[in-house]
Amino acid sequence: MNLAIFLLLSLALLGGIEIAKRQFSLSPNITRKVTHVGAALIAVASPFFLSKILIVLSCLFFATLMLVGRRSTLFSSIQDIKRNTFGEVFLPLGEALSAIVFLPQGIREFQFGVLVMGISDALAGLIGERFGNHHVAILGNRKSIEGSLAFFLSTLCITFLFFPVFSYPLILIPLLLTFVELVLGNGFDNLALPIIGALLLKYIMF
Repeated sequence: MNLAIFLLLSLALLGGIEIAKRQFSLSPNITRKVTHVGAALIAVASPFFLSKILIVLSCLFFATLMLVGRRSTLFSSIQDIKRNTFGEVFLPLGEALSAIVFLPQGIREFQFGVLVMGISDALAGLIGERFGNHHVAILGNRKSIEGSLAFFLSTLCITFLFFPVFSYPLILIPLLLTFVELVLGNGFDNLALPIIGALLLKYIMF
């Protein structure tokens, strides 16, 4: 029953945003980020209701769905963008990888990595697209300074929620994750951030 509810919630998120995008002619850059955040919030709640194996299987199901959807206009709200990226496929795969490594014991680490990927990465994209006037290119990936700053500040706030103590990890973790987001392109940050974020929280926050 819990699995059915979570699958329906996720499908309702995808369907609702797709309808809103077509009904109100919303920018896919906006609807993609909203989906990004919504999917992450659903994933954050999932360990309290689903087993590890069900979370992994659900993520693999949506990764397959996104991959198949690339051949059609079914998910235009998240796939109708100009740049070449597999971010919508890597997002559930990143969640699945983190779940395999950290669940069921490391719920806190799993949630942290997913929130950074879901919220900070989405915010970086929105700010970078709207206000990004200064850019850097690392390993062939061009990112805006403004977007990276938004990512750092967002991750700083998320880190503080998980570890509300003023010490060096509070700055170090956001800095390291900002660097990861800065150097990875084509959606690979969605794959890497959940697991790297979880690892940093586990081994630096002691």
